[in-house]
Amino acid sequence: MQDTVIVTLELALKPELVDDFCEQIPEALKDTREFPGFVDISIRHNADDPNRVIFIEEWASRADHEAYVAFRTKSGVMDQMAAMLTSPPRTEYWDRNIV
Repeated sequence: MQDTVIVTLELALKPELVDDFCEQIPEALKDTREFPGFVDISIRHNADDPNRVIFIEEWASRADHEAYVAFRTKSGVMDQMAAMLTSPPRTEYWDRNIV
């Protein structure tokens, strides 16, 4: 059986847009949860900087996540999100469970 992949996405939001961003997330996650290969997601504020958030996502494969990003990019969501940020997003893939 293939291990799932964990994807972290770190965002630095413009302070005046944090509340708007957080209000939009529940609706946006409806499509995420229905996308092929989606397993789980958790979104958290940074304890020391509430303008920073991290998405911790679990996907069946990296290819599934990359297809999801392409879907979001084509729909224009990624451009909308980019306009809310103070710096480029940081995405990392984690592919092995150590314990």
